[in-house]
Amino acid sequence: MIRSIATRAFLALFGLTLAPAAHALTLVTEENPPFNYTEQGKVVGMSTEIVAELGKRSAIPLQIQSMPWEKAYIAAQRDKDTCIYSTARLENRERLFSWIGPIATNQWVLIGKGDFAGSVKVVEDARKYRVGVVAKDAKIEFLMGKGVTDLREVSEDSLNPPRLVLGRDDPNRIDLWATSAYGARRTAERAKVKDIKLILNLSKIPLYLACGRNASPQTVQALQQAFEKADKDGTLKRIAERYAF
Repeated sequence: MIRSIATRAFLALFGLTLAPAAHALTLVTEENPPFNYTEQGKVVGMSTEIVAELGKRSAIPLQIQSMPWEKAYIAAQRDKDTCIYSTARLENRERLFSWIGPIATNQWVLIGKGDFAGSVKVVEDARKYRVGVVAKDAKIEFLMGKGVTDLREVSEDSLNPPRLVLGRDDPNRIDLWATSAYGARRTAERAKVKDIKLILNLSKIPLYLACGRNASPQTVQALQQAFEKADKDGTLKRIAERYAF
């Protein structure tokens, strides 16, 4: 304490001040392999490795929690010193967060049951089908912008594959599942659904670490600087290459 006061007094002689320290952060995320998912009780994945690297470089303690996406999205806006990953940077989200990244790139796809016989050559062809999505997920806005409006929301992506195999008269059945190409088969297998196939590639989307407006500006700046350095020295590329398929 005495040393801190003396340091501030010394800097004051030259018209300088100590910059406020970056704050510890809570990072919230969802189950979305290979970017972020839980394994043996620990949140892992490509994006998780990257945000951990940023925390290490900026000397910011991180507490990472996995939860349903809608809950995480609300917490990142509401709670102090809280950020969310991996999230798409959309126009309607731009002012809600401070953005760091992109930390990864996602490939959105439509998945169907193995015997799906419909014709979906462009995204607009999906308008006549029931599409499973995750609540508050960026794919909802993308699909609605293409006129695909029969969207059936759930809280977690793992709930979608079983709905592909329900009976045709079941009101919870979906015809197509909007998800990430990287984690689709793993998510389906965990839900004990194996007979699926790729129907259509939708879009490649950059993913970010997004910090709510209640996060310290100094913390956000420190993370951004750490990202720029890790990107420049090739660390982020090396992490991503380990997850390539």
